[in-house]
Amino acid sequence: MHLAGVILLLTTSVLHAEEDLPDRHLVQPRIFNGKTISLRALGGYAVQIYKELKFVCTGTLLSKNFILTAAHCMVGDFGDYHVVSGETEQMPSMFREDRNYVHKGVRHPDFDKYAFIADIAVLKVREPIRGRDTGYMNICSHLMSAGDMVTVSGWGSSEKQKNGNVLRTMLIPLIAKPECNEEIGRKLPVNVICASNYMRSTLCNGDSGGPMIHKGEVCGVSTWTYECGNNIKPDLFMSVYVYRDFINKAMDKFSKEANLDWE
Repeated sequence: MHLAGVILLLTTSVLHAEEDLPDRHLVQPRIFNGKTISLRALGGYAVQIYKELKFVCTGTLLSKNFILTAAHCMVGDFGDYHVVSGETEQMPSMFREDRNYVHKGVRHPDFDKYAFIADIAVLKVREPIRGRDTGYMNICSHLMSAGDMVTVSGWGSSEKQKNGNVLRTMLIPLIAKPECNEEIGRKLPVNVICASNYMRSTLCNGDSGGPMIHKGEVCGVSTWTYECGNNIKPDLFMSVYVYRDFINKAMDKFSKEANLDWE
């Protein structure tokens, strides 16, 4: 696979592609064939998002109050979802009184899941998230290039994998946008980052919203994969750098409303 060129070209507009993407088997990607890892070893920044007792998505802790995830994860009222932090294995809160519910949330106003535009959401939890196995991730402050290695993490696996409820991680390279467009079969918008399905370690069904980490910052949010363990098409992520202003403004707004120190 030729890895060359720059992943993102920032422009003043985001283009909608004319062609349709291949069927989205996975509205919610999940790590397939990744390496198991403890949350503490990862850095403590990944959290589990549930609707009642059903695991929905992964999120990234930006501070004790705020979580970054994919917009398509949050269907309906934000208040129906709760967050579990500090756990390596999936562990929903059984009792309502113990749940750290989402207090407020916002999806990007330009969100279009079929065009892969602005699949970004910011959540504010009711209770600050702290703890020994808890860490926070800075918002991406830089562009990335093809060939850069990034860390992606999330819970779960396909039905064929054991230990499906354990946190997994994988190190994968980014691929150039022209190559990605060719392999996907359409011109993707500038807010999409492509990562190759290296050694058949890919995203898979069940874990959207998970972080892509580069140089100690969250630079992507997982949004799409073709199928579990495929070596045909790259996985797709939303660029956090492109949407950094939206993310920061959302946190500022929620903080002012609640008179919080969001850091």
